[in-house]
Amino acid sequence: MIKNINDLIKGKFAKERADALSAFERALKRVMPERCVKDFVRAGRNGFYCCGEFYKTDDFSDINLIAFGKAAERMTLALLDTLSGAVSFSNGVVVSKEFASPYKLPHSFEKIAGGHPIPNKNSLIAGDAILRLAEKTSRNSLTFVLISGGGSAMVESPLVPLEDLQKATKLIMERGADIKELNAVRKHLSGVKGGRLLMRLKGKVISLIISDVIGDRLDTIASGPTYFDETTFSDALNVIRKYGLEDVLPQTVIEALKSKKGGETLKNGSPHLDRVKNVLIATNFDACKELKDYLRKKGYTVIYLGSSVQGEAREVAKVFGGIAEDASKGKLSVPLPVAFVFGGETTVHVRGNGIGGRNEELVLAALPFLSESSAVFASIGTDGIDGKSDACGAIADSDTFFAAKENGVDFLKFLENNDAHNFFSKVNGLIFTGNTGTNVADIAVLIVKRMQ
Repeated sequence: MIKNINDLIKGKFAKERADALSAFERALKRVMPERCVKDFVRAGRNGFYCCGEFYKTDDFSDINLIAFGKAAERMTLALLDTLSGAVSFSNGVVVSKEFASPYKLPHSFEKIAGGHPIPNKNSLIAGDAILRLAEKTSRNSLTFVLISGGGSAMVESPLVPLEDLQKATKLIMERGADIKELNAVRKHLSGVKGGRLLMRLKGKVISLIISDVIGDRLDTIASGPTYFDETTFSDALNVIRKYGLEDVLPQTVIEALKSKKGGETLKNGSPHLDRVKNVLIATNFDACKELKDYLRKKGYTVIYLGSSVQGEAREVAKVFGGIAEDASKGKLSVPLPVAFVFGGETTVHVRGNGIGGRNEELVLAALPFLSESSAVFASIGTDGIDGKSDACGAIADSDTFFAAKENGVDFLKFLENNDAHNFFSKVNGLIFTGNTGTNVADIAVLIVKRMQ
């Protein structure tokens, strides 16, 4: 799945690089929709099973499908294949960032490329299409909702002008807000987020969800369209005040939040929740477990640091850089070689105008520490896209640092300009997968061997 894997396996760390990259490939395959959907849904006679419960197709007047997010296309194809011959879908709307599969969807399905990471006009077209489908449902309907990361931007029915929502989203992201904070605002400016899609759908709903957020909170993934929301208009305003945006954001946004436009989002205890089954089918932990198992089989001592690593990428890099230094020098009392495995999602406070993403910046910020160690550090976004770049992440070791120095490439200037992508393009450290068709946030590996 890594298109340039052979080009990256070079130098005195060739083995460790090969093991880290091969582990990434195994992890990505583990969380592909084709596998995950079939783990939870299977066809039966005159119906299908989901999580052990049998659904008889004759019990429903119509069965529909709504899918949105970076994994929407592959999730849809996986479900159609799994239920082929058992279920006939009446209507469908599939929204993703791009469509790569040569397989055609049923004629009754709409296919829309939504905006990401900022909602655009297509996101509104997608939102309208989904809400039109929802209006057609009845209490005898069954609707599959396939949700994956990126859905927050790709589907929208805003309560403020699109341009104002775009500006607000961009500014909040650039100030370094985490996904929970961003979603608290987005949910209260939307007609589909925060459980509002569930409120519009009638009949039974089965939501199959691939998580791209820390903690796998159902209210956070794609802004929780079929789950209750614990945040309020007041919480959204507090996020804006926290990042000093009250006098910067468009006034339509501030006024909508202060006037509680559209009413509150879906809350816990609502009878709407009795009609829905929300099922997590793939998470960051699943990917990390595959990393652990693979690297252990390759002979490494494996230390799993969890799937909730977060914080400013540059600060997180200092932590793992320090671990690399101490482990290389035998100061951690852990058998070498050792592989530290973790997942999560860092943030980047944009200061410059360079190209890159959180994974590339994380690895770049760790570079000076790697120069003092005997380690390989790699981090990728499982969706195949890292920020504004066409790479999914980066890989580096001490050779990377010294090669850059010998060629007059100052890593610090690139870091200060948030230009990790251009730095790693000069030292052959970018990892390319293209759109993977899944999304479970970020995964990373730090492999350390004893210094020679």
